[in-house]
Amino acid sequence: MAWLQSMASRRQIALLLIVTMVFPMLAGCTGLGGPPEPNARVESDRISINAGESVNFDARASTSPESTVITEYQWNFGDGQRSETVQGYTSHTFIEAGIYEISVTVVNDLGGDDTDTTRLVVNGFPQISLSMPTAIRTGDVVTLDASGSSDPENGELTTVWDLDWDVDSDNDGDATNDNDAMGEIHRFTPYESGNYTGSVTISDESDASATRVWNLSVLPRTYQVIWEERTVTYDWDGYLEQSQIHTITHTPGEEGRIMSFNATLTLAMDIIPVMLPQDNFSLTVDVPRDDWSNTVRTEQSNITQNASASMEYLNLNPTAENTYNFSADSLEELLEMLNAQSGAGFGEGDWMWIIEAEEADPDFPIDEVDPDGGNEWELVVEITFLVPRINEVGV
Repeated sequence: MAWLQSMASRRQIALLLIVTMVFPMLAGCTGLGGPPEPNARVESDRISINAGESVNFDARASTSPESTVITEYQWNFGDGQRSETVQGYTSHTFIEAGIYEISVTVVNDLGGDDTDTTRLVVNGFPQISLSMPTAIRTGDVVTLDASGSSDPENGELTTVWDLDWDVDSDNDGDATNDNDAMGEIHRFTPYESGNYTGSVTISDESDASATRVWNLSVLPRTYQVIWEERTVTYDWDGYLEQSQIHTITHTPGEEGRIMSFNATLTLAMDIIPVMLPQDNFSLTVDVPRDDWSNTVRTEQSNITQNASASMEYLNLNPTAENTYNFSADSLEELLEMLNAQSGAGFGEGDWMWIIEAEEADPDFPIDEVDPDGGNEWELVVEITFLVPRINEVGV
């Protein structure tokens, strides 16, 4: 009987030893202790990006216990997007700014898993707020105001203006990337009418930049032109002896559009008009710019009158409508355009009045003494102009 009890005890001990040795081997199959777990490791090639950029994630440093193989990588990018790969490498594009926690769950062939995370900062682009007019007139000041722009991260912003896409200011072959001005607010004055296109680019401290294109219509000014007639008289005098010449230069066209003129040269009466031959001078008007000149010579109709010479010309320029409206970028341009009208620019340059003493010595020499060796002269010129009176309309 004691022998049988001893054999039973030996069997119990042997069974206990078998269970103790086999149980760990069966644990992975029975699920009693869970499958062997891998060790997840993940890293990214950048820790911060600008919105819209891609980041590469690498979990290939993850490991799994001996005799097991990693079969799957489950990615969670923290922006609502997920993916699965069989290799431990992937990339993802982040559209919205923010701070993201990216995780990878590594799964092996026995169903074991482990998770690792990394953090990524996605920088947002500046938000542009631009205030400016859409249309102005030439000569008006334009204010470009981007001071209301903001940065999602409240960083410092840099503002650059390209004021005209038709002009390549830096000569780099691209007219749309010039740095014509800097600062939140810029003012400039366009003096030529037309449609202007430019842009403003705002950058943050991470070099994230936003650009907005703007358009500005610059309108010409409208002027009312009323032509008025005005007459101006010029008066010169002097004294010339035989063969002397006196030249007077002036620019009458500065007064307005020259329409007509008359000029009279008068000589003083001789001392003894009955006994002495009459002095005679010539008067020449020369307008070099128009290659035009004319000459007259003094005459004395009788001995009781002074010798004189006159010339008169009418319709030197075409007449103009009394009143009409005209568009121009500036008053100066308007005047240039009025003067450039067909046939309306005669006499705009210098005029030269040339007075020559042709016969003043000797008058009637007595003992080689000339009692009247020269002569006094007076030139009176009267010029009629059309002068534009200009008023700006639609101000």
